[in-house]
Amino acid sequence: MVRAGMLAALFAGLVVLSGGLVGQEPKKEDNKPDEKKVDKNEPPVKVKGVLPPNWKKLGLTEDQVQKIYKVQNKYDDDVEKLQAKIDAMKADRTKDMKAVLTAEQKKRLEDILTGKDK
Repeated sequence: MVRAGMLAALFAGLVVLSGGLVGQEPKKEDNKPDEKKVDKNEPPVKVKGVLPPNWKKLGLTEDQVQKIYKVQNKYDDDVEKLQAKIDAMKADRTKDMKAVLTAEQKKRLEDILTGKDK
């Protein structure tokens, strides 16, 4: 019975994973893939972002603001990845520290953190 359930789950997983491959038409490639279709009458797309505190007081030009936003965007992905790694390391550190505690100490810590210890 358990084998049948595992087999059904495996089959369902394969169907889900292969479902995106069935029925897709190949992409039509343009003769000029590097050429971007830009309407010359439209203004350039503005990059959005947030200036650091007090930077608005510097009298920045719109061009400077756009360059600053581009710099921020350039680093944002890497910073987010590193922050996620730092958060994971902190969680591991906390887990390892709690492993040193006795069951009674863990319970007491939980009570302290939830405000039940008064």
